[in-house]
Amino acid sequence: MTLSAASRIHTLVGEILAPGRPSLPDLNPSEWDALWRYARTHGLTPYLHQRWQEAGVLTRLPPDVARTYAQARALNEQRNIRILRELEEICGSLQEQGITPQVLKGLPLSQTYYGDPSLRLLYDVDLLIREPDGPRALRRLRQMGYEPFPALSRARDESLGLLWRPKEYAWDAERVFDPERPLFVELHTRPWQPRWHGFRVECDLDFWDGLHVEKIGGVELTVPSEESHLVQLAVHYAFNALESNARLMHLLDVALLLRRRGAQLDWNRTLRQIEANRAAPFCFLTLELARRICRSEIPDHLRRALRARTPERIVLWLETEGVQAAHTMNLYERDRNRIYFLHWAIASGWSEKLPVLWYSLVSPWHEGSGFGRLISFTRRMAQRTRHLLASFADRGGHRMLHK
Repeated sequence: MTLSAASRIHTLVGEILAPGRPSLPDLNPSEWDALWRYARTHGLTPYLHQRWQEAGVLTRLPPDVARTYAQARALNEQRNIRILRELEEICGSLQEQGITPQVLKGLPLSQTYYGDPSLRLLYDVDLLIREPDGPRALRRLRQMGYEPFPALSRARDESLGLLWRPKEYAWDAERVFDPERPLFVELHTRPWQPRWHGFRVECDLDFWDGLHVEKIGGVELTVPSEESHLVQLAVHYAFNALESNARLMHLLDVALLLRRRGAQLDWNRTLRQIEANRAAPFCFLTLELARRICRSEIPDHLRRALRARTPERIVLWLETEGVQAAHTMNLYERDRNRIYFLHWAIASGWSEKLPVLWYSLVSPWHEGSGFGRLISFTRRMAQRTRHLLASFADRGGHRMLHK
C-alpha cells in the first residue's frame, strides 16, 4: 500500500471513528482491498458497515464491497450469538460452584456502547474471578472440556491461562468472523498485571465494588462499574500500544464508553483509581489517542492531571507520532524500534527505566528453551544496546522511531 493510499484510508477510518456523518469513500479497487485488510486487522469491519449504513452511503459503494462487508457483519452476528450461549454456559456452571465471574470487554461493550452485538469483533472472552476461586474455576472448566491452548497457554501473573475446547480448525485471518472459529476463554484474577514489564504500575483496583448485572440477548452477565471498566480498558490499550500491536477496535471501546456515559461517570473516583495504581501515563496515552482519533473528550481537569503525570517524551510523541502509529500498529508486524522507544519514554526516571530494561533483557531467557533461548537473549541484548546508544545520541527523543 502506497503512502498516499494509506493516508486516505487512515483519514477515511478517522471519519468513521469520530462522531458525525462519514463521507462517501473514493477508493480504487486496490485501495478497497487494502481497506478490507486494514479494517480486519483492527477489528473494525462490522462497525464500518454500520457507519456507512447510517450515513446512507452503503448503497453507493461498489456492490461487491458492500456485499463483502454485509456478509462479514452477518457472520460476526452469528458468531457472537454462539459466543453468548457458550458464555452463558460457562458463567452458569461457575455460579453453581459459588464463583462469580465478571465479564470484561467484549460482549457487554457491544450491547451497552455499540448498541448492537454484531458490531464488536470478539477474539476471546475475558473473565475476572477472585484469586481464591482460581483452582476451582479451572477444575470446573476442565470438566466442561476446556484445555490450555498449546501455543498460548503460558499463564501470566494476572491470568490462569488461555483455554479452549480443542477441535480441528484451519486458522486463517480471513476467517476471523467465522461462527465455527473456536472461542478462547481467559481467566483473570486481576484486571491487569501489576509491575507489567518492570513498570511501577500497580493493580489494586477493587473491581468488586460497584459491579452490576447487564442483560444481553436474555443472558444476565456480571460486569464491573463503568469507572473501573474505563480504567481497565485504558490500561489494556496502552499495554498493547507499548507492544506495537494495539487494535483501533480497543480504542473505539474507550471512545464509545466516553461518548455514551461520560456525563454520568464519577470522574473524581476515576482519577483516584488511576493515581492509586500509578497508571496515569498509560491512561493518558489511551485517552489522548481516543481524543485525537475518535474525538472523545474527558473533563479538562482530568486531562491536565494525567498529562502532568506523563513523561514529556510521551506527550510529544502523542502530538507528533501517536495518531499515525495507532493506525499502523499490527499484531503480525510489530515495530521493534517503536516498542523500545515507548517503553523507554514512558518510564519515569532511572528508578523505573532500569527494571524495564532488565525485564526486556531477561524475558527472552525465561520464555525460551535450549539453544534458542541463548539466540533470543543475544539478539535482544544487541537490539537493546543499539536502542540505548541511539537514545543517548538523540537528545531530541522521538526521531528514534525512524531509524
